Amino acid sequence: MKHIFILLAGLGALLQTACGGSGRVAQNSGDTLRPVYEARYARRFALLPDDRGAVLRVMNPWQGAENITCDYRLVADTTVALQPGEIRWPIRSAVCMSSSHVAFFDAVGAVGAVKGVSGIDFISNPAVHAAGVRDVGYDNNLDYEAIVALRPDAVFMYGLTGENAAAAKLEQLGVPVVYIADYLENDPLGRAEWIVPFGWLAGRMDDAVAQFMHTENEYKSLGELAAAAVGAEARPKVMLNAPYKDVWYLPGDRSYMVRLLDDAGGDYLGRGEDTDVSRPVSAEKALLLMAEADFWLNPGMARDLAQLEADNRRFADLPVVRAGKVFNNNARITPMGGSDFWESGAVRPDVVLADLIRILHPELLPDHDLYYFRKLE
Repeated sequence: MKHIFILLAGLGALLQTACGGSGRVAQNSGDTLRPVYEARYARRFALLPDDRGAVLRVMNPWQGAENITCDYRLVADTTVALQPGEIRWPIRSAVCMSSSHVAFFDAVGAVGAVKGVSGIDFISNPAVHAAGVRDVGYDNNLDYEAIVALRPDAVFMYGLTGENAAAAKLEQLGVPVVYIADYLENDPLGRAEWIVPFGWLAGRMDDAVAQFMHTENEYKSLGELAAAAVGAEARPKVMLNAPYKDVWYLPGDRSYMVRLLDDAGGDYLGRGEDTDVSRPVSAEKALLLMAEADFWLNPGMARDLAQLEADNRRFADLPVVRAGKVFNNNARITPMGGSDFWESGAVRPDVVLADLIRILHPELLPDHDLYYFRKLE
């Protein structure tokens, strides 16, 4: 694999700032600048040069977005006033609204820059707790006064189905906001590749790329191991998730977890929708699929089989439950239920894949100890 690093100057073309200042969202301006870093798997970020400063571009930063770009120009000169769409570089003080943002900063050795988080009780990273990082609240209950007092270089935010309502308020208060779209990457390596823009923002680009290349090599080696050893007929059938109020949400065929299962040599029972969006099915229909399952993964918040059976007495009679082939991704959780699977697991899909191969094909990785997953007893 070849990574391209080209720092270009004097290109004249100016990148349009968006998602900053007034909270405007712009159509993709069609720039043809060569990137500072050529992404291999990620589809929602670009690192671009510009004659006024390098730019982080985030594309389609929420579900359903089309041709939307958010441009953030990096400003190294601390003596100039920031304009809309500009952020101080390198980042020395950040507020992270997602646990994965914390994990990316940690992975590049810059977790000390994290001064505020949303929901500290759900953050697994021990350094964040040891440093007494400020909890700034959630969504509609953000502590804006606390965020302003932290004077962050940026608040790292995500959108769900549209612009986050808190972004405009923060920008009115003079706090730069940066949308991060890592969770929308369906390729596990694409999600992990967001370590590169975080490394760039933290001034640790080389370290970030080196770590990603290691992760990529490990992931691809594991995938090749599974592919070589597991034929189509030998792929165990896997069911995902658990019902919530009698509705079972099944991931689409292009989703993150299904891609991991495919690479681990599994056969997802909920196939049939060529989308990355989860779809609701009745518990009755899901239980019919469950009757065919060789493995059941990620059954809600269950910590043991007794809890699972207490949630629904019909589970006790399922062959996969009687066979003890139920595994959950909550081996590493906080007392309040925050899962490190969605935190550091975003950065280390190779470890997640190793877990899945160990579960589905234990003979391939006999010495691997499960890290994010645990067998329910």
